Amino acid sequence: MRRLMPLAAVASLLSLAAVPLTATPAAGATGPSVSANALVDSDHGLAFPQNKQNEPSITRDPLTGVLIAGANDEISQPACPGTSTPLASPCPFAPAAPTSAYYVSTNNGQTWAGDYLPGFDTLSPPRTSGGDPSLSYGPRRCASGAFSFSCGVAIYYASLANPVGEFAGEQVTVSRSYDDGRSWADPVYATTTDNKSNFDDHEWIAVDESPTSAHFGRVYVNWAVFCNTCAGNGNVKLYVAHSDDEGRTWSAAVQVSAANNNAAQGFRETGQMTVSSAGTVEVFWTENADSTKHPSLQVAAVSTDGGATFSAPVTVAQVDDYPLTGTPFDVVDLFNRVPGMSARVDCYPHPAADPSSARVYVVWCDFGGGQGVVKGAVSSDGTHWTGLGTIASVSGRNAFFPEASVAPNGTVSLTFNALTRPPASNPWQTGAQVYDNYYAESAAGGGAFGAPLRVSSASSNPDGSGYNNLQEQFLGDYIDIVDGPSSAYLVWTDARSASLCQAVDAYRSAVYGGSTTAVAPNPDSACATSFGNTDTEAAVVNY
Repeated sequence: MRRLMPLAAVASLLSLAAVPLTATPAAGATGPSVSANALVDSDHGLAFPQNKQNEPSITRDPLTGVLIAGANDEISQPACPGTSTPLASPCPFAPAAPTSAYYVSTNNGQTWAGDYLPGFDTLSPPRTSGGDPSLSYGPRRCASGAFSFSCGVAIYYASLANPVGEFAGEQVTVSRSYDDGRSWADPVYATTTDNKSNFDDHEWIAVDESPTSAHFGRVYVNWAVFCNTCAGNGNVKLYVAHSDDEGRTWSAAVQVSAANNNAAQGFRETGQMTVSSAGTVEVFWTENADSTKHPSLQVAAVSTDGGATFSAPVTVAQVDDYPLTGTPFDVVDLFNRVPGMSARVDCYPHPAADPSSARVYVVWCDFGGGQGVVKGAVSSDGTHWTGLGTIASVSGRNAFFPEASVAPNGTVSLTFNALTRPPASNPWQTGAQVYDNYYAESAAGGGAFGAPLRVSSASSNPDGSGYNNLQEQFLGDYIDIVDGPSSAYLVWTDARSASLCQAVDAYRSAVYGGSTTAVAPNPDSACATSFGNTDTEAAVVNY
């Protein structure tokens, strides 16, 4: 099995030069500037699906400045065997192959090295890492039992754990590192919702980082439990658990959402969580998503007692998501999609806590008015929210996958992708549109975001990406950003090196046309080696 290059080997072999500046303010001007793009992963020259990464997450050790990222990485998957069965996958997943990879940069994001998270075979029963990474940091617990950054920093990595050789559902685990990702403790189950009829998904981790909080050092995880036998996203339930011993043991799960939903009422689209500097735990999601009866709402459940109990959902704002139906891709599945690509996109809420105040910001994409923009809101208690309106938009493009972070001085940083708009006469044209990554920032309070700055030094065509079954494009569900004192660090799924494939496009057209006899090509023989090459790309933006 091919593995990611270990850190020790990469230290002497890997040399990823940062590309030239992609954007810099004009002479005499002030404002953010992009200092570099850098490739994070290690799949250079491999064929699909080993060249496929997505859903990156990133954190930063505030004491050392070391950057630690994670992503779904398929470098361990076997070559595509192909298929002769209509509509079957030519590149099925190997059951025991890991997915959750980590990457470390000790030179401010210029070069990266990493491997897979270890230890999933020590779980009972043994499992393999299943991806959906979420990373954060927190203080170490000292010998006295108290938490303090003077005793060091713990890096936390939340990941799914997939069953191997048995019928079971995915579960959420948390791994921890005390040396900035150079080594990792074995993963620990963080959920008590294991049920073979259900599966855990969409986990997110957050740590109480405020020394003045009553629960300083407490680690929180929230996740969704999906029903294996329910239609669509029916009966999705959201939970939170916490740990007071650096993720070694976890509390019983606390349900923070209702359970019942359906197509008419709308689904529950899972979101993310954060902890304010006051210690308030805030969990966000979209309620009544794509309802035919009710408006879709961004909501938050709030805890002021360290996650023991949560309020009923509080409405943050109404959201207009991208279309769910009425696309050529409905024959395959129903997901919200940005016009011009078949990859799935959801406008669920993404929060960020301000370390300089009790404020929490939340951002999301919104398609109201026919253009995809980024909207936001801010609150100092999680209960009373002030809308910020549209905080970012790019002319001629639709925004998706926004994420936010807040610097120690209160500067609010925003990253998102934006796809060129297709012709009005052909809104679901694919293969011609491209996307780029952008950055915008505001002074404390979030009231005045500057014009978006293009971060990516080359555009990406999503048509070069794909699910392993090839039927649609695939870019994952999120990107990420973390702020330091003087710079923001961004990671996103980048397809600049992904080649389009005529054989795959022909197969997709047949599927969208309703064919029940179309057979997927083997991309390893029918396409260029670079088909499907979605990379984790990183950039540094100086405030």
